[in-house]
Amino acid sequence: MEIFIGILGLVIAILTFWYSFYRKPKEELNHLKVQFKATQKLSKDLQVELERYITETNSWDHQMFTNISFGSYLTEMKESYKQNLSDELYDKLDNLDLTKSTILSMTKSIETQFNALQQIQIEIRMRSREING
Repeated sequence: MEIFIGILGLVIAILTFWYSFYRKPKEELNHLKVQFKATQKLSKDLQVELERYITETNSWDHQMFTNISFGSYLTEMKESYKQNLSDELYDKLDNLDLTKSTILSMTKSIETQFNALQQIQIEIRMRSREING
């Protein structure tokens, strides 16, 4: 009986270890995917708004930030989208062997990007309202 209890304890310990460190963290991965899609959509929407603003104000070469023009920002934003927010990258998320800590780090990074894009979107909308009255 003692051997059976010992073996059962070992099996439980192994299963707990595997569950804690090797199973794919589905809930965290799903949250990452939701955040990815939200950031992807915001980036696309902002690109459209920024293009519209540049066209309406003829501000391709005008300064958006110190040493950054509207045009160069838009160009860089489109390139960043291709590298970091593409559908191809999204489709790869399920096939990557990601740990929980990696997923959480990626989620935090995407949330930071989302917040930065929101700030730019607010800035562009405020500038558009000033021009359009």
